Amino acid sequence: MIKSMPETKRFSAMWGGKDLIIETGKFANPANGSCTVQYGDTVILATACMSTGLRDGLDFFPLQVEYEERFYAAGRIKGSRFMKKEGRATDDAMLVARYIDRAIRPLFDDRMRNDIQVIVTCLQFDGENDPDIIGLIGAACALHISDIPWDGPIANIRIGQIGGEWTINPTYEARAKSGLDLSFAGTPEKVIMVEAGASEVVESTVVDAFAFGSKHLAVPIKLIEEVRAAVGKTKRDMVSPKNDAEAAKFARRDEVQAIARPFITAQVMELFFGTPRAR
Repeated sequence: MIKSMPETKRFSAMWGGKDLIIETGKFANPANGSCTVQYGDTVILATACMSTGLRDGLDFFPLQVEYEERFYAAGRIKGSRFMKKEGRATDDAMLVARYIDRAIRPLFDDRMRNDIQVIVTCLQFDGENDPDIIGLIGAACALHISDIPWDGPIANIRIGQIGGEWTINPTYEARAKSGLDLSFAGTPEKVIMVEAGASEVVESTVVDAFAFGSKHLAVPIKLIEEVRAAVGKTKRDMVSPKNDAEAAKFARRDEVQAIARPFITAQVMELFFGTPRAR
């Protein structure tokens, strides 16, 4: 029996003077979660997939995050006679992938051993709005509406300052005039990941930038929650023990962690934060 295509749904909100648009049901419907995000005329596709089985023998959480650039997104075709497609990932693409990874990884249960793959692809680039911001928003939305266990949602934002005035998600041209280029991810209450560059900006200005940007994270987070309410799937339980043997194994691990954590915490505080003056 052939399944019918899901209905395409569109959600939008005004953010920083531009429409932030999320669409579902249009592409990559077999994925656990997928959506497109548009800001200005820049569009990305975000997909989140999880394997059905566990990877035996792993002692780490197998998460893979990729950011894919496409020449067609900017209306370009390689001039090579034989090679028309993209080559290896550029440095910028790898940095954007790491940017997204650092924000979403802490919100997974690290006991999971299912392969999880989050891929963000730039479908359209307008030359003004950086895909990295909506790339992370798309990844967060795809995970949040999927059945993959994840403690989101989060959003991110870029803050600049031009002529003493704060700007939300400044264009490339505006960023060249700004003394501060601050990007961070989280919620209005907590910051998870920070990436910044500045030109001799005083500390109080950076603190004010966080305060200004944090309150504006509420807009994309509210939009993601709206998408989940409409098309979200029920989250799966991937870490509860399936039998008595697993329950005993988990209990023993928790016992060891409870014994080790106070000692490790004290050592970390001493080695990384202890100073001769403090002693």
